[in-house]
Amino acid sequence: MKGAVVFYSFSGNTRKACLFLKERVKALGSSLDLIDLKLEKEVVPFFKQCLEAALKKKSKLIETDYDLEIYDFIIFASPVWAFTYAPALRSYLDKAKGLKDKIAACFLTFGSGAGSKRALKELENALGKKKMRVLFSKNLSGVKTSDNVYLEWNFNKLLKSLLINLNP
Repeated sequence: MKGAVVFYSFSGNTRKACLFLKERVKALGSSLDLIDLKLEKEVVPFFKQCLEAALKKKSKLIETDYDLEIYDFIIFASPVWAFTYAPALRSYLDKAKGLKDKIAACFLTFGSGAGSKRALKELENALGKKKMRVLFSKNLSGVKTSDNVYLEWNFNKLLKSLLINLNP
């Protein structure tokens, strides 16, 4: 089975978790492509990033493939900014194709944790609107994404779910 992780990472915390997942999914005998969303122009001050996220703005992405038809499962990941997920992922989801009836998972990384539950629910709803079947969703502490034991514990349910759903 073939999967992808579509993610945006500003500080690198979300990327660390995605790389961890790639290795674990490979150990299960499946492949996981990383689709690292890059912005044409990165907004640097954190306050401006939060403002754009709060206003549900979309970002201009460097050219990327929006057709996910070839994947059996897709994981979406982003940091939490201003009680929502990053504009880069919002922009990608707006244009993404080939999602209907796909297996989905999502996770968000956070600093303070404020608004993380709301942001995760919003992302789950966005995937539901794309007619995806969300098997797993989780919030992760960004500062702990270098801790493999923490990631293993938090992704255990996702990995078991993928194993069951991908190898019936």
